Amino acid sequence: ADGYVPVICGLSRANKKDIDASWEGVRHALRPRIHTFIATSKIHMEDKLKKTPDEVVQIAVDAVKYAKSLGCDDIEFSPEDAGRSEPEFLHRILTAVVEAGATTLNIPDTVGICLPQEFGTLIAGIKENVPGQYVISTHCQNDLGLSTANSLAGVANGARQVECTINGIGERAGNASLEEVAMAIWMRGQEKQFFGGHNAYTGINPVYIYPASKMVKDFSGMAVQPHKAIVGANAFAHESGIHQDGMLKNKKTYEIIAPETIGYFRGEDSVGVVM
Repeated sequence: ADGYVPVICGLSRANKKDIDASWEGVRHALRPRIHTFIATSKIHMEDKLKKTPDEVVQIAVDAVKYAKSLGCDDIEFSPEDAGRSEPEFLHRILTAVVEAGATTLNIPDTVGICLPQEFGTLIAGIKENVPGQYVISTHCQNDLGLSTANSLAGVANGARQVECTINGIGERAGNASLEEVAMAIWMRGQEKQFFGGHNAYTGINPVYIYPASKMVKDFSGMAVQPHKAIVGANAFAHESGIHQDGMLKNKKTYEIIAPETIGYFRGEDSVGVVM
């Protein structure tokens, strides 16, 4: 009703067979996208791909050009394991794929090794050193529990797309949690000092966050830990006597987000007191 049309994206390795399969899956969408990737860290290129940096650049450029030749004008490219890649090589390969037709540059911290300041600097460096028109995206894993912080650091330094998952599900310790990223921006996006001098916002309607979380939990069979931020069972429960006293007087004393904001309704008079 509001004219919004979602992008439908297929992920593929940087080879023709995968790209063909992705395009077949998305080409009937109103806004189709192909997302192709290849690893760029020294350990991945040498030990996994058995390729030289020059070969990796050529494979990436060929993949983007091939996707474009199929009729896809919206192409995303990821340098896998960017968090452990040499910045100079990243700038080189990203410049090459932009020239080949890439429109989104997705920067993955594939093994969750980066600290927020480090990841923010990585994003800022790409914005400064890679010419052309493109959107910077983040893809942060949670191996050190920093995927949300790293994603927000990316936004503060110029990223305008965040790849994340409901309940933070994903490989190993999971991906950046959609509900955490979305609500952090919803709560603090108006404070420009946190987001590179700009306001930050998303188009997400937060009232659907809790129902979506529950649906993913039910269909996937993956339980949500009780103390999970935003959607955990304890996120709006209060056990400490001091906290309960504050809640009975004014809910805002201990809840920065009203639970109904994310679609969790506990009853008009309930304040989440645990006996």
